[in-house]
Parts: sequence; structure tokens; C-alpha cells
Amino acid sequence: MGKPWIEYSWLSELLIYASYALFNLPGVVYFVVAMALIITFLGHQLVRRFGLPLPAEVALVGAAVGAIKPLMTPRPWLFTIVLFSIQLLIIDRVRHSGKSQLLWALPLVFAIWANLQIQFVYGLAVLGLLLAEAVLVFAFHRSGITIQAPALSPGRLMLVLLACIAATFLTPYHYLLYKQILEYVGQTGVFLNISELHPMFFRSPDSWLVLMLTITTAFILGWRRNWLPFPTLLFLLGAVLAFRARRDAWFLVRTAIWVIGDCGRALWPGRSFAFSKAQIAASAVAVAAILFLVGIARQISAASLQGIVEQKFPVRAVNYVNANQLPGPLFNDYDWGGYLLWSLPRLPVAIDGRLNLYGEDRLERSLNTWDGRPGWNSDPDLAGAKLVIANKQRMLVSLLRSDPRFKIVYEDSIAAVFVALE
Repeated sequence: MGKPWIEYSWLSELLIYASYALFNLPGVVYFVVAMALIITFLGHQLVRRFGLPLPAEVALVGAAVGAIKPLMTPRPWLFTIVLFSIQLLIIDRVRHSGKSQLLWALPLVFAIWANLQIQFVYGLAVLGLLLAEAVLVFAFHRSGITIQAPALSPGRLMLVLLACIAATFLTPYHYLLYKQILEYVGQTGVFLNISELHPMFFRSPDSWLVLMLTITTAFILGWRRNWLPFPTLLFLLGAVLAFRARRDAWFLVRTAIWVIGDCGRALWPGRSFAFSKAQIAASAVAVAAILFLVGIARQISAASLQGIVEQKFPVRAVNYVNANQLPGPLFNDYDWGGYLLWSLPRLPVAIDGRLNLYGEDRLERSLNTWDGRPGWNSDPDLAGAKLVIANKQRMLVSLLRSDPRFKIVYEDSIAAVFVALE
């Protein structure tokens, strides 16, 4: 492609692959379940420190988990949700204890975060908002106006922010990571073409849960009457991110439960609730038992999961291509690019999910071709292909059946395979 490939989630990819290497396909399920439990635990930690009644804690954490249920997939953003939660826990402790030295744990968090997922920039934005609050408090105080917010040192926060930025350079890509971020900022067209970057459609319960948490948080911030700069700015940033792209709903959801829970300090001051060791052990046993029973009921095994893969990806078509050693170049669509990259390593794909490598122009051209829009037959990647592995649901399949340049050699319920005629 003539440009470097920045694999900014390299550590996440290795950890997910390790799960597969150790336990086959069930390992991927184990990974998602483990991350979901960690995310739920950290969500509860964000809420329970505020002294809410146990039923309120359960309801709030349950709503938060339900709101991000579609994101519980083996993707690097699971690590971002975990590290963002840890960052919020540290900031909350600093804001309410005055122990600003705890902020020096954040550079370590960002050093890990930058190697796991590129959305560490959201965490840097959070620190920027915390710094903005400190500057506002200092400026208003000098003007004789009091803001009911923690009096954190702007100078110390600036040093922490700079240290966190420096920590993000501790990756295999150093400054190139920020070059990739700038490229993504300019790629606005992908928000129209990639489904996970679309806004919420409000056709499933998770979207309504996000909206409910949003409205509740807005009410809580207004009900407090005293302006809280950092929570308000964080909430506004979360709303922009979540309603722009549904995959970023986690940011708003985590912020919402933190703000709502923080209000509990005013309603139940001094209240604390601690679980006994017996209760913790009983909860752990109950969770393990439920997961075991669900695993049996859902038939979580390598064979059953392979069957699910065969219903969604061109497994049999790939087997046919390998059995007959069909040559490339290969032409494929965006959705199957990652699978074909994995299952047909001898044939470079035409496009896959690495948009930082292909760019949004090539993505749009590929989508137009597979949708059979005007100009589809002049696509240079299609014209130069000797092999096409196509999803039968795409319009291009019908067009290729009557295209004299190609001949269909294999077909099943999922995929069709075409070869170029000499």
C-alpha cells in the first residue's frame, strides 16, 4: 500500500490471540466473559463508594451493563473501558480525599493503555477537563467567587498530564501513534459507512438504557444546583461521543453512573456498606456456578462455536479455494476481510478492517462496488482480480453471474466463488 501499518492495538490482539491459542474458539468466549466481569466489578466500585442503598447500586450497575451489552465482543475497546474506569476511580479518590499524589499512578495506566487501544486519547481528554476545572476554580477564587469543587493544583495537574502524554510514547510506534490519530480525525466519511460508527438507532433496549442514564445524569447535575465543572464537562463530552458513534456509548455510561453515584454522597452522607468475606465468597461461587450452567446450556464448545462461524463466514468456500489452490489476486468485501486474512494467508485481501492502511476513499469505492452502484465494473481491484469470494447477500453477486469476465465455480448458502476467465 506504500505506507506503514500502525497496529495500535497490538497488545490487545496478542492477548485475544493467546486466549484462542490456549483454548481454541471457547477461549475467545472466556476472554469476553472475563472482561465483562471485570467491567461489571469496576462499575460497581464506581457506584458503591458513594454509599447508595444496595438495591440502588444493583439497579444502577445493571442498567450500565445492559447499556453496553452490544460492546461485549472480543474487541480492544474492552480494555479501554477497564482502564477508563480505573482512571475515574483514581480521579474520584483524589477529588474527595485531597491526596493528589495518587494521580502519579496515571502515567503507568496510560503506558499500558497506549499499547492496548488508541482510545487512550479519551483518557487524556479527561485529564484535560480535570485541569480545566482546576484552572477555573483558581481563577474564580482570585476573583472572589467560590466554586464548590476540589481545589487541585493546576501546576501539579499539568505535570501529571504531561507525564501521561510522555508515557503514551512508550509503544513500538512512538510519535507515529499520534500521526495515526490525526489521520483518523480527518476521516469523517467512515462514520457514514461503518455500522459500529453509526449513531444509536433506538431499536434495542441498550439504546434506551443509554438515554435513560443520560436524562438521569442531566437531572442530577441540575438538581445539585451548585455548578460542578468537571462532572458537567465530562458528561457533555460523553454525550457528544456516545450520540455520534454508538460504539463509544461506554464513555457516557461510565460517566453517568459516576455522576449519579456521586449524588449519593449528598443524600446519604457518611453511609458506608462493606461486604463480609463470607458474602464475597458466596457471590464468587454463585457467579461461577451461573457461568458454568450457562456454558452448558449454550453448548460452549469448539465444535458448536465452529458451527456458528460457518453460519457467518465463508468457511466452506475457503476450504474449496484451498483444496483447488485457486490463485489470486483476491477480491473481497470489507466485512469478510479480517476472516479471509486469517484463513487464506497465502492470498492478500483487497480490503479489511485496517482503515488506517486502506483509507476511507478505498473503503467507499469497495462499498459502492459491492452494492452494485454505477461504476462498479470499473473498480480496478475487481478488474485485476482472478478470484472473488463473495457474500451471496451482496448485489455484486447477481451482477457477476452475468459478467463475461468471471465464472462461478462454487456456491453454498453463505458464499459464492468466482474465477476470472482468461
